[in-house]
Amino acid sequence: MKDYTYPYPWKGLSGTAEEMRFLAARFAEMSAREQHLVEGASQLQSIDTAADLIDLTEQLDCFAFYYGAADDGKLGDYIAKYRENATYAQLPFFDFARWGKDVREQHGGVYVSGGFVEQISPSRQIYDGENLSQMTGGNWSVKLKLASRYRPDGVWLKLPDHEIHTVEPDEAAVALGELGVDNLSHTILLESKCCLDNITITMEQYDDLDRLIQDGSNLGYVLEEQGQGMPCFEAHLRAAMELENCTRLDHALDISQNLACFDFIPEPQQRERYGRHLARQRGVVNPDSPAALYFDYEAYCKAEIERLGLKPCAQGYIARNDREFIFEFSSPPRQEQGLSLQG
Repeated sequence: MKDYTYPYPWKGLSGTAEEMRFLAARFAEMSAREQHLVEGASQLQSIDTAADLIDLTEQLDCFAFYYGAADDGKLGDYIAKYRENATYAQLPFFDFARWGKDVREQHGGVYVSGGFVEQISPSRQIYDGENLSQMTGGNWSVKLKLASRYRPDGVWLKLPDHEIHTVEPDEAAVALGELGVDNLSHTILLESKCCLDNITITMEQYDDLDRLIQDGSNLGYVLEEQGQGMPCFEAHLRAAMELENCTRLDHALDISQNLACFDFIPEPQQRERYGRHLARQRGVVNPDSPAALYFDYEAYCKAEIERLGLKPCAQGYIARNDREFIFEFSSPPRQEQGLSLQG
């Protein structure tokens, strides 16, 4: 096992030109938290080729990072506070060093420059040498490159940040630590990216970085939940954004919460599954009845396109219906005032 600190010396690995370009782009935009994960994961997995490293960077969620847990004592303290929810009254009486040592030996993790990394789930082969175009560069909604007076070159913060749910330090905490500040007000935004290519993010749209990070995380939660299992959720969302000419993050969030305002039928290859969902939702056919075996769901979708007067879009067919659109994140479009001709 070799002990590599970030950045991993990927340029010395054997690989194709395309694989090297992918890794160059991936490492250039790797978040501060991901850097520590790669530092540890590369010691816990065998990395012999560029393909191995691409596979690893696509599965960083198989590893956990304990930020600030730089030795056995701090690891024990971290576990007590964040994993076991120990009370302030209990904390003075724990043997943190022994607790941390036991966890390290039992879990087989490693200490890295920013804390402790362990593998929490098995990794598998995702990249097979032929499907590079399908690699995502990790799941994310928004990426922000932030700088401070201590790090004018900046570090990347990848959203969503899950600290609000897990109570453990996550992307924002690690980024602030790397920047040497304890508040976002002491940082400036150098660059921003959204996983939805129609969205452009600027600070002119936001009062402060806190709200931008909140919206970026909310988009991440939306994409993770996928409409709580709604078939073709992302296609429906992208079609609705296309119809609404959506270019703002806050507007995209509102659209994601109001998809019922848009009648939608996906492309033909997805209609069998979507038709089953639609027919079940509307009570057109009982999915457990014998009739369900003979119901043509694709034909049902095609009939709905005609009945609802849907218009073609990149994701299928869509139209706005008469349901009320609720604005929670963005502002309603301004209505033009009519001219009054009075004598």
